[in-house]
Amino acid sequence: MSGVRDRRNVAVLLGACSIWLGFPNDLAFLPLVILLWPLSLAYIGFAAKSPAEAARFGLTLNFLGIGATLYWLAYPIHQVGDLPWPLASLVALLVALALALIYTFFPLVLYRAKNLSPVKVAFIAAVAWTLLEIVSGEPLDFPWIPLTGGLVLWPILVQVAVYVGSTGTAFLWIFLLMLLVFPRGSKKALTFGLLVLALLLFVGAKRCLDHPKDALPSGENSLGVLFVEGNFDQNEKWTPSLQRATLDRYRTLTRTGLEKAPGPVSLIIWPETCMPFFLENSPILDSLIRESARESKRPLLFGVPGTDRERRIYNRAMLLDAKGATLGYVDKEHLVPFGEYVPAFLDIPIFQSLLQGVAYSKGTRTAPLRVGAIAAGILICYEGIFPELAQKRTEEGANILVDLSNDAWFSRTPAPSQHLYLKALRCVEQNRWLLRGTNSGISAVIDHVGRIVFQGPLFTAESLYARARLSQDTTFYHRTRDWQSILFLFFCALAVVLLSPPFCHNSDRNTYGRIHSPSRRHSTGKSRSHSALWSPAEESLTKTP
Repeated sequence: MSGVRDRRNVAVLLGACSIWLGFPNDLAFLPLVILLWPLSLAYIGFAAKSPAEAARFGLTLNFLGIGATLYWLAYPIHQVGDLPWPLASLVALLVALALALIYTFFPLVLYRAKNLSPVKVAFIAAVAWTLLEIVSGEPLDFPWIPLTGGLVLWPILVQVAVYVGSTGTAFLWIFLLMLLVFPRGSKKALTFGLLVLALLLFVGAKRCLDHPKDALPSGENSLGVLFVEGNFDQNEKWTPSLQRATLDRYRTLTRTGLEKAPGPVSLIIWPETCMPFFLENSPILDSLIRESARESKRPLLFGVPGTDRERRIYNRAMLLDAKGATLGYVDKEHLVPFGEYVPAFLDIPIFQSLLQGVAYSKGTRTAPLRVGAIAAGILICYEGIFPELAQKRTEEGANILVDLSNDAWFSRTPAPSQHLYLKALRCVEQNRWLLRGTNSGISAVIDHVGRIVFQGPLFTAESLYARARLSQDTTFYHRTRDWQSILFLFFCALAVVLLSPPFCHNSDRNTYGRIHSPSRRHSTGKSRSHSALWSPAEESLTKTP
């Protein structure tokens, strides 16, 4: 039995490393490695003797891997929130633990399902994983580690998202992995898995070939963009004495950037809350911003805190035309917990310091900002990782997505890279290019296939010129997203039925399930059932010395 335990320990280590290496980190980003995460959890579920054992090994794997991947959460809590390192680390570990607990349901479900046929097991596994990703993004409000987030560096692997979205793509990958790795001697399951893999790769290859990478789009549906990065320290950002210096730096960088731009500029982008003051309370600074737009003779999109008549504060993106007049604004609707507001049940002084004196309200103005042919669907920072928000912007008429961000909170940790790659998924789902302007990097342009066609450096005050393309066509996923949600609810109900008696009955009790080699036969000469997984562990136990 020690061999079984050793293999489970290897699965824990392998799975934890796959999470860390499968997302951008301090060592190496190896996209396909992320697939070992669900496979390791599946092995743990199949090998467990009891639900408690499946939960123990699964939780250990998830906590180690997710904790290593998200260690950077402690940095802004300490550096910006002034919490001591031990307490900041504890908060980061609690977030990792919450995510780890969610994904620990995966091996528990597979422990329950291990006696079913390979296709049923694969279906249940795919439903379970997809549901857990949805839960991490809804109740927990932190969908930071989706499976496709670790695959998007190789766009060919995620192009099916134009039909089924990011979560649907994860569903298909889990489904085929289970069929290919745990076929249990079933040629039908193996063939089915290979067909799904061929479909994913065919769709990906075709779309990538049909839309060659174009870093410098030209023609009437293209535009030149000037990103301006002020590169201000987050701890100094809200210092009143620096307000004029902040504006002056952005104006100077804008003038310099326009002089050096190798092509025409259709839009200037300053990042999220780059102007650390209220325009209505700062008439002189307000007039200088408008003067900058007039001097440049270009539309200017910039981030600034805004208020309403009730004096509520919003994280706002404002668009000025080439004459400095206001064309419109958008308020951030999905706020960052503890970064922009503190949940009511945790509204205590120790967390208030994270807000740096500014607590935002949820915005309701989200319609695209329009100038000329541009209809910019604005996603402010954190909003870009939520599929439903990009869907909403496209529904409202956006022909390009614009993400104003500020990742200065995270220093040179992997967080800025992790954040960037998650935004690429929105481009594939909605068939839209995305312009990402940040305070300290990483500013980027991502095409509608999810490829990063332009990327700036980290922590450099400069202006960056790039080009992008406008797009009107919508994807199958965009047009059918609501119907797909209903279909997934049906899948969830079907999975529950399959996991219920008499469909699912773990008569094996404390083993992997009845584990047999496909070539063995009963004394009657008939082939044994393949209703359970083959296990090298139990195979060794059946051998006589």
